[in-house]
Amino acid sequence: MRSPRIVAFLMVLVLFAACSTYKSAPQLNYYHGQKVPDGYITIVRASTTEIEFQIRVEFRAQQLYHLVLDGNDPVAEGWFITTKVGGPFYNVTLKPAEGRTFEAGKTYRLCIGQESPQKVQMTSSNYQCMADLVFVFQEKS
Repeated sequence: MRSPRIVAFLMVLVLFAACSTYKSAPQLNYYHGQKVPDGYITIVRASTTEIEFQIRVEFRAQQLYHLVLDGNDPVAEGWFITTKVGGPFYNVTLKPAEGRTFEAGKTYRLCIGQESPQKVQMTSSNYQCMADLVFVFQEKS
């Protein structure tokens, strides 16, 4: 029979291990997904504080996680509905995280995935993008 101290120690150890693996800003490797053919994702508007994509890709999921990445560093991210209403596309408007901006001439990636990076980091250090678009940021109104 185990003593209560050993059981309590093991519970604290498990809790500590679980908490130590979670990071509010996950450090993941974002693996490229399927390259989207030209014209299936276009940039409608772009400024240093906001970028809007028009996405014509057909997804089975009704909601997916969209990220704009600078290497493996998310600059902007969020959940968006992929249902196409009134046309063959859906729109996604992403704003950079607080204190960040999009920089003209810099190369970014739009990564569309099934889960948030915060959830993925609990079980893996790799994030798989379903669809991927590499682009050079230019302001566009």
